[in-house]
Amino acid sequence: MGTTTVSLRRGKSSSVSGHDSTPDKNLSEKLRAYLLQEGADLIGFGSVERLEGTPEILRPQRYLPDTASLISIGIHINEAVCDLIARSATKREVPPSYHSFQLFTLAIINPQLDELAFLGAKFLEDRGYKAYPFPANLPHILKPSKEYPGGPGDVSHRHIAVACGLGQFGWHNMLLTPQFGTRQKLTSIATNAPLVPNPMFDQKLCEPEKCGFLCARACPTAAIPRQIEGKVSIKIGGCPVEYGKLVGWQCRWGCSGMLKCVGGYKNIPMPKEEPDDEKLLEYKAMTDRWQERVSNLAGLLPYCGRCLSVCPVPREAGDTDVFIP
Repeated sequence: MGTTTVSLRRGKSSSVSGHDSTPDKNLSEKLRAYLLQEGADLIGFGSVERLEGTPEILRPQRYLPDTASLISIGIHINEAVCDLIARSATKREVPPSYHSFQLFTLAIINPQLDELAFLGAKFLEDRGYKAYPFPANLPHILKPSKEYPGGPGDVSHRHIAVACGLGQFGWHNMLLTPQFGTRQKLTSIATNAPLVPNPMFDQKLCEPEKCGFLCARACPTAAIPRQIEGKVSIKIGGCPVEYGKLVGWQCRWGCSGMLKCVGGYKNIPMPKEEPDDEKLLEYKAMTDRWQERVSNLAGLLPYCGRCLSVCPVPREAGDTDVFIP
């Protein structure tokens, strides 16, 4: 790799000069094995050039200008808690509890993903490379905007995962993998290390017209379009990528627990038009005060997940008995 001076002792900064940009198979294999050993279920590598067709605000070069490689890390979430939400959506009922879904699809997993991102970045820094780990689920702009109603993350873990060959976008905007469908959570690392990219995923997992836009029919706030015309079209790694154009503020209404069917304690009527950010805070202040106690005890929690839970990929038809008229 050219002239290299590396210190592996704790507390010492390492320096590397004259990097060879040739993908390092040995480094890639060791990093992959290390992260799997530490608890990752999915690991993908990709070149940063694959993101050139994605929104610029979510690319990692703002944080690490000499990014060469991307790392996507995934953890499989609990199947049974998702099945419960799917059955409740099918029967149009309020689920018996949302707490397990909230804890075991986000609150428990995010710290594990953050630790994996830290460990992966440290693994590379100890070998003389730069590596920037990203939080699994914390927006860097907490105040919502018209473009990002929930506040954007530092990067898009889903776009990076597709660029790393782990899977494809579903109509619902989530990553679909052949192993777990929608049922994984993600984090990412940007690095100047020359990793060997995974091949781009070339299977077709999502066929919204075939399943009758099941995710859209399960959405309690109509945030997901029910026709193929309502789509976003971009390229990742030179490959065409399409997914539904979500109505962001309506999606956040469900994910913020503002309806009983998504785990909220009371229904907050949705306005006909998008509220500005200050008005949205007023609506959120209308939620039941006891509902805040759950967040105070467990931290940031998801409330909806119905599109995630009903998605049939990769389960066989009938596995969760999902049918939504």
